[in-house]
Amino acid sequence: MTYRVTDTDKWNDTWFNTLTPNGKLLFFFLVENCDNAGVYEINKRFLLFYTGFSIEMLNDSILELKKSYIKSNDGLTIWVKNFLKYQKKLPLNANNNNHRQIISLIQENLNNENKYKGCSQMNLLLPVELQIEKRKKQPKREIVNEIENTENDSTKRAYFKKPTYEEVAEYMKEKDFEFYVAESKRFVNYFESKDWLVGNTKMRYWKSAVSNWINSYLERNKMTDKKSKLDNIKEANEELSAINWNEVYNEKSYE
Repeated sequence: MTYRVTDTDKWNDTWFNTLTPNGKLLFFFLVENCDNAGVYEINKRFLLFYTGFSIEMLNDSILELKKSYIKSNDGLTIWVKNFLKYQKKLPLNANNNNHRQIISLIQENLNNENKYKGCSQMNLLLPVELQIEKRKKQPKREIVNEIENTENDSTKRAYFKKPTYEEVAEYMKEKDFEFYVAESKRFVNYFESKDWLVGNTKMRYWKSAVSNWINSYLERNKMTDKKSKLDNIKEANEELSAINWNEVYNEKSYE
């Protein structure tokens, strides 16, 4: 289980005060469901289920919060800009054991073309000695040469690498998913049988697929629990209706 702290000073912020109740609810949802660096993998179905929003309510709330987050380059995640501030984690210190995972997550996002590469606001959260220097401008001819060299270098082309059972289990464990041992095997076996296709498209980011797998599992089992309780009540009523109460209270039964 992951615990989060909150900064009560945000209630004095003009921006936060002007949010509607739905805007505040969405903000709290993001803060409580993002990773330790403030990055949330977008899962609209999961979000709608737990907030009770309609699509219209969600879209309106997203517009309210547009200044509080940055969307990744591939559009699959969002980063809550002031998350670490509210968690009292700033400034980050590489010598602090509690900060090392956060620093690692930020570096991972900044080094990924599909995530937050080039995001100066995220980069500035790192300790000065770990910040990524901005690339100096190059003459146009040099840029063209670099692009041509990159296109000709087949070793730089990114390929999807299938995860192992252990990698999936470890990631599920990081997500505080209780059934990571069994479900990691089911995940790998399922997508292995599908040749790692999502629909008709080759999988690109297996961690996003794992997150969706976890969310679907939790939603499915929550609905199953509710159904089983209703079935139990129904079965109990049917059993009571089938009893011949005249026989139960027949005087001969007391002889």
